[in-house]
Amino acid sequence: MPNPRHKRRSKSAVNSALIRRPIQRCFALFLLPTFAAFCIGFVYPFLKGFYLSFCKFTTTSDAQFVGLQNYVRALKDPSFIHAFGYTALVAVVSLVLINLLAFTVAYVLTRGIKGSNLFRSVFFMPNLIGGIVLGYIWKMIFNGILPMSIELSTKYGYWGLIILMCWQQVGYMMIIYIAGLQSVPDDLIEAAQIDGASSWQTLWHITIPSVMPSITICSFLTLTNSFKLYDQNLALNGNGAPILMQANGSQIRTTEMLALNISSTFSKANWRGVAQAKAVLFFILVAVIALIQLRATHSKEVQR
Repeated sequence: MPNPRHKRRSKSAVNSALIRRPIQRCFALFLLPTFAAFCIGFVYPFLKGFYLSFCKFTTTSDAQFVGLQNYVRALKDPSFIHAFGYTALVAVVSLVLINLLAFTVAYVLTRGIKGSNLFRSVFFMPNLIGGIVLGYIWKMIFNGILPMSIELSTKYGYWGLIILMCWQQVGYMMIIYIAGLQSVPDDLIEAAQIDGASSWQTLWHITIPSVMPSITICSFLTLTNSFKLYDQNLALNGNGAPILMQANGSQIRTTEMLALNISSTFSKANWRGVAQAKAVLFFILVAVIALIQLRATHSKEVQR
């Protein structure tokens, strides 16, 4: 029989100051590689990019400070304003559709139907395919069934992008919703049934409030992924086609989203500083919208 007193001594020995003191002394040694990688891979490029947004440059070694000139040119660029509106429209519609479809699929697959594990795998598989590949695959599908090429129609390009995003992301969000649905306490469901609540009332008043943490996570991921979308937009819509000519001679790519617009701007001569300013504005925009969404949905979560 093991001695309980010996167990207590073992635990106290592990937590003793003699064991913890060397670890506390050397914590910087273990933290240094990760911290160095974080600074080199994120902090330095971010600060360098922020500085370059105030400069005119061809390469980072010949940057010339020009103040807020790049930001003024970025905000006056009609293609950037159009890309912002188009991206916001795509993000809002995809946010609603993806989460609604993912929650519906997750709810059905947690009802104990046969083959639910197989269905989960099938729905999740599109998320494993790269975005650029998905773009070209769906481009061939749409061009085979639509009366015109998807690159020649703004309407078809928009809804094609929405369909592609739903097909790719619903399976991933479904997994998160399944985890949330499985964590709903059974006693709450049973109490609602005893009180005579219908299936709809149980879903609306018990299940959905209980899975609000999952809704918060999925809404955040869907919203940020929609704003950051690049490769699918590039492959499916042919670099933002069709092109609309403005009266002043400028061009607007009608299906171009923000990330693609920044990339296209960077490839123009003498516009790299403007592209960097757009990237900073893009970062601020996504961060603010994501924080607002997190605050709005987190406030509705049920405290257990």
